[in-house]
Formats: sequence, C-alpha cells, structure tokens
Amino acid sequence: MNKTTWESTVKPIVVLSVISLVVSLLLAVVNSMTAPVIAENERATTLAAYVDVMPSVSDASTLEEMSGYTTANVSGAVKAEDGSMAIKAGESGFDGGVLTVIMGFDAEGKVTGIWVDASTQTSGIGSNVAKADYLAQFNGMDGTQNIVMNQDFDAYSGATISSTALFAAINDCISCYNELA
Repeated sequence: MNKTTWESTVKPIVVLSVISLVVSLLLAVVNSMTAPVIAENERATTLAAYVDVMPSVSDASTLEEMSGYTTANVSGAVKAEDGSMAIKAGESGFDGGVLTVIMGFDAEGKVTGIWVDASTQTSGIGSNVAKADYLAQFNGMDGTQNIVMNQDFDAYSGATISSTALFAAINDCISCYNELA
C-alpha cells in the first residue's frame, strides 16, 4: 500500500471508526446511568396519576397491582381496597407518538377520572386532547361500555389522529376493566 492510499483512504476510515467506537461507548455509559432514573420518574408519574383518577385513594402505597389481563395496549392496572381500579393504556397517535391514558373506575364501573399524557402529540393541536375542559365530557360515564368517537363523545376539532388514539386508549381501558371486574 503506498503512502497516498493510506493517507487519503484508509487513515480517515480508521480514525472515524475509532471515534465512532468511543462515542458509542460513552453513550452506552450515559444510558446505563440515566435509565434507572428515567424509569423511576415514569413510575412516580404513573402512581401519581393513579391516585389522581381514584378519588377514594390518597396514597399509592395502598394500591394492589393487578395482573392476568390480556387486553392489548394496556401497560398497568391497580386496584384499591374499596374495589375501585385504575388502568393505564397507550395508543399510537400522530407521527407514531404514544398517547397514554389512565382511567379510574369505581367498584360499579363508573369512570371516576381520566388522565392523559399527550406530550408526544403536536403542541397546540393534538396535545389539546389532554386539556381538562375537553376531558370533562368523560366524567361520570359508564365505564363498562366502549365508546364511539363523534357518536357518544366529541373528538377534539382539528386533532383527528390524536382524538382517534385517545378514544382507542379509553376503549382499551374499558375492555381491561371488563376483563378484570
């Protein structure tokens, strides 16, 4: 191999490969340090949302984690001592971002609260499906029957994809409630 080939072709490839390897190693180290913190923050947010949608519960430590459900897109369910439940589901919204819903149900299946994380949706459009005044339409609904967008409850105008994801996640929660009740 002559010096010109080494300098112009092989050396840049070797240098870039070493740099890529070092950067990848550093990213792996940072990820291993931050992953547990991120997971704990997500858990704390979920527990706070469970308590928020269950008026009879004031402390998340009293909640019993439920298992054995098979409803698609449901990632968590808890039960309180009084028989009320909270269920967490997520559906793909705009641009593939997951819209997360946590719904509270009393022992008879009436919805006691709904919490929505639409932070992955378009700000000011799709994210509006998480606004309290919009979600108020679901207060006190029968949580044992699936709902139909624009028939039973209104979609958020201009946020069709996020509204569709919201209604799908609500129906996931309802289906899981019916499975566990």
